[in-house]
This record gives sequence, structure tokens and C-alpha cells, in this order.
Amino acid sequence: MKLYTKIVGLLFLVMMITACKQSEKNTANPSTSNSENRDVIYTSKMTKADKKKYYNANNNVVFEVKYKSDGFKLRTASSKLLWKIKLYDNKIKISDNEENLNPYEIKLINSSEAKLVKEDTKLARLTYDVASKTQTITTTHETKSKEIKGKYSPSLLVNNISEIPDDQKKIIMDELVLKGF
Repeated sequence: MKLYTKIVGLLFLVMMITACKQSEKNTANPSTSNSENRDVIYTSKMTKADKKKYYNANNNVVFEVKYKSDGFKLRTASSKLLWKIKLYDNKIKISDNEENLNPYEIKLINSSEAKLVKEDTKLARLTYDVASKTQTITTTHETKSKEIKGKYSPSLLVNNISEIPDDQKKIIMDELVLKGF
């Protein structure tokens, strides 16, 4: 009887650990939207080794991210391409087409500077002050710079791409941070 109790207890413990690990895989990755409704929160879940789906509050798929060896694609729930992101050692290309025509580029100048360009026109620059851990973003169309505390993150320049809706910007930035940008 003691052996039976120990076996049942061990099985229960294994089931609990397995459930916890599965729960960790399905944990929400909140991405908030600043566009039409500021209260929109998306959760995400890896559905395949190379695909993550983003869900709204009603558990409907809204977006999916398809990973490639050199970047990722942000697509609609029906797999229509929204944004293709290609990653290089010294730059990130963001385009709305498969061919990467007329992309936005985040060029990594050094370990504390990056700039956002489109067709050789500089749109914004990010500089990072290591001592104060402050990033300063200066855009060409605004007179005042924006300061942000935290680690160096060139992905913040995505905020300056006006063509991308805010909820999609958030997802792209989150994915870039996960990739080390």
C-alpha cells in the first residue's frame, strides 16, 4: 500500500510539472495597441517551431509571426504579409513586400547609435548614453528629442515608421528585442 501511495504521489508530481511547463509555453506575451483602442491586449503562443500566433481578448488569432533564419514576417491571421523583417549584422530591413523593395532600414552605426532611413533619407537617430542608461531619439520632423530610460534598443526606431499601425509596431519591436535588437 505504501508503494502504491508513493507511485500515485510521484505520478501526480510529474503531471503537475508537465502542466506547469505547458503553461509556461502558453504564457501571455502582452502587446498593447495604441491605435484605435488603447485597451487591446494581445497574447501570443508558439504554434509551431517557426510560427507564433497573436490572439485578441476573445482568443481569436489576429496576427502571426513566421520565423525565417534571417528574420521574420508579420502576417494577418489568414497569412497575408503585412511586414517582412530581414536581419543583418549591421542593419534591419522592414518592408511591406516579399521582394524587400523600398524598405525602411535601421542601420546600426555602433554599439550605442542607430538610425532609421528610407531611400537614403534619414528619418530618425537613436543615441545611447551608457552612463545614464538613456536613449535619445531625434527625428527629422520634430524639434524636440525623446528620451527613454533602459537598455540600448535600436528596435525603438520602429516607432518612427508612420505606415505601421501601433499594434503592429509593438509586435515587431517585441520580436526584434527577442532577436537581440
